Amino acid sequence: MSDGLVLRLWRLAALLRHPKLHAIYVRRARRMPDVALPRGYSERMLWRKLFDRNPLFVTFADKLATKDWIRSRCPDLPIPRTLWVGSDPADIPPELIRPGVAVKANHGSRFNLLIQDAVPDRSQLVALCRRWLSTNWGRHHGEWHYGHVQRRIFLEELVGGDAPLVDIQIRAGGGRVGLCSTVLYAKTQGQRVRYMDPSGQIVMFGLDPGTLIPDSVIGAETLRRAVDAARRLSVGVDFARFDFLSDGEQLWAGEVTLFPATGYGDFEGEALSLVMEAWDLRDSWFLRDGGAGGGWLKRRYRAALMRILQAERAL
Repeated sequence: MSDGLVLRLWRLAALLRHPKLHAIYVRRARRMPDVALPRGYSERMLWRKLFDRNPLFVTFADKLATKDWIRSRCPDLPIPRTLWVGSDPADIPPELIRPGVAVKANHGSRFNLLIQDAVPDRSQLVALCRRWLSTNWGRHHGEWHYGHVQRRIFLEELVGGDAPLVDIQIRAGGGRVGLCSTVLYAKTQGQRVRYMDPSGQIVMFGLDPGTLIPDSVIGAETLRRAVDAARRLSVGVDFARFDFLSDGEQLWAGEVTLFPATGYGDFEGEALSLVMEAWDLRDSWFLRDGGAGGGWLKRRYRAALMRILQAERAL
């Protein structure tokens, strides 16, 4: 059986097994994905959702487990201090519900409440946390790894001072650093972004120059430390976005994100090239370990995809 026929059979099998995720992708991207030979960034994200069951992904889905994992890899990298962990938000110590504390759930995105000035009503906070705990995050979009996390609420110290914190996002895999970005006022109307290569050189792709984060917000040394940390953390990981926080001088470890924008965002031009240089699909768990078992089609597909990727890399 030719590799081309194996890929066609795999595409058909994937479509029949995961029609909903294909439909969501088509609605978002306005095109049919190739999940047998994924070329684009978002296609690789969908491929990862459908086929790659790397156990490490479950660690990254758990914010608390991720802290321990980062600490084991980079013990010198500061991490915001955890103040309390529990499965029932009614048990949160009253003295910890105060300014300077973040209340979070460990198993999803945007499950957080930053207490900066006004202290929230305790009963409303408990109700909010219980809604978080009852939510099966990621299920609709195929982010399977969240479903394996033991859901908990935790309280964390807020780092930094009065100056707004900047998110530093480093996309890396296998010790290779690709596209970097800094985000000021993240997820607000005033969000400002700066995309760079690992040296700090700006990469532009369709951004209004007026929305760029200023040069002075993050210094070259802070970016260098974030890049170095991401390079160390990404060894043995095929690809992820390694997130950090900075006040302009100090650097704190954040999360490890596997599906930014739920996996549907795309890059273009130099930005896409930087991402793809860091993401070698041959390093994925599916091609290294996870595809060795299973039925005959899975084994044939794994071998065919590896041959194609090896040949492309040789060129």
